[in-house]
Amino acid sequence: MATANKTDCTSIDEATKIAGVSRATLYNYMNVLGVQRIKFPFDRKSYILKSDLDRVRSFIEQNRG
Repeated sequence: MATANKTDCTSIDEATKIAGVSRATLYNYMNVLGVQRIKFPFDRKSYILKSDLDRVRSFIEQNRG
């Protein structure tokens, strides 16, 4: 995979707010879909690609009753 820019990503904290789930639930969905967490040098936060966040959100919508 090519290196990602921060502009292509959103933080895990922000992703939980966007998806409307807890951090643990988001990590579970990420593991099921094979989505990787991204770390940048000199930054303590973990990130997810915006395109992967869209995949997670659509997966959540498909599996909610």
